[in-house]
Amino acid sequence: MALAVTLAATSVTLGATACGLSDTSPVVVTTPPPDLDRAPSELRWEPWQGVNLPFAREDGPAKLTEAALGYSHTPQGAALAAIHHTVRISLAPDDTWARTAAQSLMPGPGKDAWVLARAQISVTQPASPVVAPRITAYKFTTYTADRAELLVYSTYSDNSVTSNKQTVVWSSNDWRLLLPDPVLKTVVVESVPAIPADAVQLSAAR
Repeated sequence: MALAVTLAATSVTLGATACGLSDTSPVVVTTPPPDLDRAPSELRWEPWQGVNLPFAREDGPAKLTEAALGYSHTPQGAALAAIHHTVRISLAPDDTWARTAAQSLMPGPGKDAWVLARAQISVTQPASPVVAPRITAYKFTTYTADRAELLVYSTYSDNSVTSNKQTVVWSSNDWRLLLPDPVLKTVVVESVPAIPADAVQLSAAR
């Protein structure tokens, strides 16, 4: 798995005085790298607008309003945020989508374009079981403490598989979805033959 991981290191200098002498030798303490291959623990699934969404006790989301908020500052929290934010802005009903977007999305041209497009359509019903995705796995392509890019894999009733390219940014003590600038013409959703073997598998939705 090709991954870019930022390792945080903290240097601490300890001063000690014994018999009138000072020892100022630096002691370097390093934090272990985040584990990108660990799935969120204690996962449970809850239905929302026709799609089962994953929740983890330690990794979130911990707060439900119009959006789902409160994710751990970890790869697992980033993955859950990407999944929730993407599904919830896609299926938010007409009376809540604006507040959902305000809480879930990072400001920028991607958000502006999405808001304009969403205002032109109406969502009043949950997703049909025929077209509702079953979220099954994810794979990071880039991860730092401030930004994560990943592919989220879903399967459908006809056994087809798609990958959904998502980016989340750590902002205001939570992960928020950054939609691509439409000028870049980024291909977000693609059909794939299968879920890669090195993707992080999520326990089956019930």
